[in-house]
Amino acid sequence: MLMTGVRQTTDINYKYWSPAEVMPHSELKKLQFERLLEQINYLWKKSPFYRSKWENSGFYPGKLKTLEDIRYIPLLVKEEIRVSQEKNPPYGMMQVPGSGPFIRVGMTSGTTGKPVLIPLTEEDYFGVFCEGHVRVVWAAGVRKGDIVHVAFGFTPFLGLAAAYDSCEHLIGSLVVPGGAWNSLMRLSMIEKLGVTVLMGTPSYILHLASVAQEHDIDPRSLGIRVICTAGEPGAMSAPNTGLRLEKAWGSKVYDYCGTQETNCIAWTCEEGAAHLNEDLLYYEVLDPETNEPVKPGQPGKLVVTDLVQKTHPCIRFETGDIVNGIETDTGCSCGRTLRKFKGFKGRVGDIIKIRGVCVSVTGIENVIRGIEECSNNYEYHALKDKNGMDKIKVRIEPQKSIDSSLWNDVRQKVAESLYIAFMINMDVEVLPPGTLPVFNLKAKRFRDLR
Repeated sequence: MLMTGVRQTTDINYKYWSPAEVMPHSELKKLQFERLLEQINYLWKKSPFYRSKWENSGFYPGKLKTLEDIRYIPLLVKEEIRVSQEKNPPYGMMQVPGSGPFIRVGMTSGTTGKPVLIPLTEEDYFGVFCEGHVRVVWAAGVRKGDIVHVAFGFTPFLGLAAAYDSCEHLIGSLVVPGGAWNSLMRLSMIEKLGVTVLMGTPSYILHLASVAQEHDIDPRSLGIRVICTAGEPGAMSAPNTGLRLEKAWGSKVYDYCGTQETNCIAWTCEEGAAHLNEDLLYYEVLDPETNEPVKPGQPGKLVVTDLVQKTHPCIRFETGDIVNGIETDTGCSCGRTLRKFKGFKGRVGDIIKIRGVCVSVTGIENVIRGIEECSNNYEYHALKDKNGMDKIKVRIEPQKSIDSSLWNDVRQKVAESLYIAFMINMDVEVLPPGTLPVFNLKAKRFRDLR
């Protein structure tokens, strides 16, 4: 059975939402293997998609003797999901035959191509998907007495929706919707309703603070106690982004990440460590070239296997993310035994190798967000120079308070900081404040113009 911590209670005397958070890691690995075996046997019997895919690769359930034997299962890429939905609309392989009825349909953002539809039963949504997300807000200290505002447009995007539903239905907090509100209306209602918890993408919540300041409102005066960010790299991957948020709002910042196809991958605890939902998902970090496991703690591409939910389990799903690795140490001063995630380098297509150096959006963001003269907005381009060699151009905006006569000084400071971080020269272009786009959900900061 699923070891959930699902409960609707006013009790605030327990620290951990789920007993899995403090399970001895040796027992957790046994649980992972039991769930993996159950999942594979279930799909072998129920899913024509997986049965055919696995038989063609030479895999069958009997090959699973240990967790490490997962390597015998072929990888799943998002394009296979898209093709299956084109051939068998609307859900394709994302619906195991016989599963349903559905209470929620999710949809990916389309960052890497045509969006994928994700159907969810009540058990899979509240019992599994929200179980992965409620740990985020519980660890952040969100309780029944909080007033929560989730600052995003109400679309089928599941990540922030699951946090919304976790606060409302599982914890019992008052959750304030505002999908069509502009930033000024949000700020007005945050103040009027006494919102204590704010959720959204790091980019948008930083933008919201800027709008407040432009209208002579100090964001720190609004009483936001906790900020939870998701949807793009935040504090766990770009620490300077977290510091900017804390400084702007005077709030404690928590970050989480995941995929809509699987679940919440990792979330930060009160000590700032990012913990993995290891009872719900199995994680692999593979060499992007060979698909072999990297050494423990080393960077590579993240592959995730859904251990629990039964509508659309993704087995060895290539997330498309390059990560910094997973720590082998299972100890944390918060008391949790779930292993710690070291954050993202970036999407596979967003990482450019220049003279042997990998340049990623999170690395660039961390540099820019650490320079106080820079605004929150930036983007970077991959280009060819006159000799046909790859190069990077970074476009920034200075803070509005910086006189234009000092913009070149800002440009030089950014260029020098990028060189120190990456040991390569990058072109830096300074644009007038307000030139670059502002994003409410996932920010698109990379353009490949080669």
